[in-house]
Amino acid sequence: MGNRCNAEKILIGIIIVMTIFLVVLLNIDTTGHKMKFYEDEITINGEVIKIDDIKSIKLLENVHIGNKINGTSTITYLRGIFEIDKNKKATVYVYNNKKPYIKIITKNELFIYNDKDSIDTVNDYNELINRYNIKENSKVNEDKFLVDSNDNLIVYIGIIPGALIFICLGIYSFKRKTPMFFWTGVDVSSEEISDIKAYNKANGIMWICYGLLFLLSPMLGEQLGSMALIIIMLFLVVALMLTYKFIYNKYKVK
Repeated sequence: MGNRCNAEKILIGIIIVMTIFLVVLLNIDTTGHKMKFYEDEITINGEVIKIDDIKSIKLLENVHIGNKINGTSTITYLRGIFEIDKNKKATVYVYNNKKPYIKIITKNELFIYNDKDSIDTVNDYNELINRYNIKENSKVNEDKFLVDSNDNLIVYIGIIPGALIFICLGIYSFKRKTPMFFWTGVDVSSEEISDIKAYNKANGIMWICYGLLFLLSPMLGEQLGSMALIIIMLFLVVALMLTYKFIYNKYKVK
């Protein structure tokens, strides 16, 4: 009993520390991104955009940024290839909750950009249209930037391993003859649990539900946006811990 209590305290401590670490890590901006202007090109974090390739520039008040296809997604910023407006993909350099946004359409790419400060974003936009005499062109065809099946496949491949781990843990819990303590493999003694079969079944359902929730995360990301999905996932870590605690307290011998 004492060993299990110690293991429980250690596990809960590790989860709390990991959650705090993730929250802090996701709020740290270590690199930043900035648009730089040159004679015949602009650069963003070393990525070069030729002025001759730019077809249209527009200042937007809102952009719906969905699932990450490839890149970095944190509470502070989004950088990489993301779904935008639910059916297109773009190269994104965006600080979250920092309106407005600059939409740049080139021959082959769509860019969404903003700066840390809204005033700086507006200044960058004015610099683009005044220095290079580039304006919005509503006739530009954006169909080439539509998300295709391969992009959706990449999104799902990224979350399938985590979902499978949860589902396999659920199946394993169903098959166990003795109760298992959370995911560490530390055994809860049979004398502690009033109904081992029901206890393992409840844990199995919990893990499988979380696995299925992972499979739904791309749809949540598409509807709610990438930043909202990050926050939801952090809350789910805490909810998972509390759910297990509820199950244990329900079936432990009084």
